[in-house]
Amino acid sequence: MKDIGKPGKVQRMKRKGLGGIVCACLLALSCWGCAGDEKNQAEELRVGVLLYNQDDLFIGALKQEIDGCFRETEKREGCRITVSYFDSMGNQITQNEQIDTFIEQGYDVLCVNLVVRTDAAAIVDKGKKADVPLVFFNREPVSADLERWEKIYYVGTDAEEGGRKQGEIFLDYCRARKSADKNGDGVIQYVLLEGEPGHQDSAIRTESCIKSIEEGGVELERLAVANANWRRSQGKEKMAGWLDEFGSGIEAVISNNDAMALGALDALAESDLAELSPVVIGLDGIEEARAAVRDGRMAGTVVNDARGQAEAIVALATELGKDEIPDIPDMKDRIIRVPHKTVTQ
Repeated sequence: MKDIGKPGKVQRMKRKGLGGIVCACLLALSCWGCAGDEKNQAEELRVGVLLYNQDDLFIGALKQEIDGCFRETEKREGCRITVSYFDSMGNQITQNEQIDTFIEQGYDVLCVNLVVRTDAAAIVDKGKKADVPLVFFNREPVSADLERWEKIYYVGTDAEEGGRKQGEIFLDYCRARKSADKNGDGVIQYVLLEGEPGHQDSAIRTESCIKSIEEGGVELERLAVANANWRRSQGKEKMAGWLDEFGSGIEAVISNNDAMALGALDALAESDLAELSPVVIGLDGIEEARAAVRDGRMAGTVVNDARGQAEAIVALATELGKDEIPDIPDMKDRIIRVPHKTVTQ
């Protein structure tokens, strides 16, 4: 790890300290001391992590994994790692201001979960000007922004793969259970819960999933589609309205993520159609969704590997904090894509 006595960025960090970072939106400060000799005690890596919205169930799970990976790295490297978190609460302007705070406090590396993926340019400019490397994760900046500087990295998944695996779960379920076509018309009538309007992953997951199902020979009829912004509460609200409108005509629920799928299950449980049992597919692999798969309320979910992404984020941050060029397996053009897995009944 970097010796804090060396000149440059780390000395700036040492001068400014942590005083100004304390504010309402600072979620946590994890400071872990290291055993070892005086040299190890003098070494420190300071990492700022910005979350688009910690209320997002997957982002909350990812934060826990990032915490764990930094602790493991600290023990393995024999260094001191300080990790501070900001919750941007869904506001890109707030996140930009939080970036300024971390830079002013002399943090070595910033890991950024963008609020608006198309608004990365301002953050890139700030990081480049201060020579603070950036590891974007979960929400991929546009390619033009990723190419603006050689110290920009991205960790995420392949949205097309995620949607395709959702389609594969759907196909396997329908092929194994003729009862999925409840009205026997040879067509599966479905409703679709999407994430944010204009969000790249949402659009790609939807397109890939539906394409996979149709190419697999299952005919579909879309009854309705709505943006529920990744939120369980909004998924419940949308599903409740559809149950009022379509009732038992809903044979399947396809959701861009698990939280919205769980919201749909909540609406079903509170309705007069609790026994409807449509095919419900989610994506993220959060524990509550896995439980719903185990007890038969969901047909399956695609695992958005939080642990694998956290390992990649922490590996990049650690190498960049040592002023080294990261050499991470499976990285291409400074991008790491962690494969999906599936969980089914």
